[in-house]
Amino acid sequence: MRYPYALPLGPEEAPAETMQWLLSGGGGYTETVGTYSVDSARNVGTFTWLKDELVGKGLTGPVPPGKLNRADAFAAFAAGDVGMLNGHPTLMKMAEDKGVKFGMVPTPGIDGPSRRTLGVTDWMTAFKQNGHQEEIGDFLDFVYSEENVLDFSRRYDLLPVTSSASETMSTAAQDKHLRPFLDELALSELYPVGKTSWASVSADIKKRIGQAVAPGGDPKSVLGLIQTTAVRNESAE
Repeated sequence: MRYPYALPLGPEEAPAETMQWLLSGGGGYTETVGTYSVDSARNVGTFTWLKDELVGKGLTGPVPPGKLNRADAFAAFAAGDVGMLNGHPTLMKMAEDKGVKFGMVPTPGIDGPSRRTLGVTDWMTAFKQNGHQEEIGDFLDFVYSEENVLDFSRRYDLLPVTSSASETMSTAAQDKHLRPFLDELALSELYPVGKTSWASVSADIKKRIGQAVAPGGDPKSVLGLIQTTAVRNESAE
């Protein structure tokens, strides 16, 4: 092992890594009422802790977190060069293929293990302006049939997106490696994708968040700039 922790805050998947740490500190991108709270005291505390206790103590390796992408972090873990990182089911197969023995624990936080976890979802959207409702319905029925959801999920080590497939995978022997993730899914928290402003906020996080843990960086200032972008774009919705 070359370094203890991989902190990928590079532009590839910075919003995911960021949100996992914010949740571990009792914060998040938004308040319970839905308004952005990127620069809350809890979030600033979390990133100050990351900057001082992980990055500042040299535990995250030679590549600055703001330049480290998740794919590279995953590859380093599968190669045995990284001791710990935030992962998802696909990483398990990568590690197993390379003979790496691994375990899973909750994300650590300032006050103890995280009690919340990040869930990620993708959207499939159909538009009605040009008709073809019947064809669209047939296609969606095909995509989300239990057989096809199971095949897709198992092929790519992803969690299923329908209740019927989830019930099947929660008891099937071949899917036992995904059960811990299925158990967490119901209580997971998602990005604020219901906001049209989220796309621009996510882009700003990718651009700036690595600066919060850089030498000489100021977490409060960086999170404040992201909050400004968030509020500005939300008010334009």
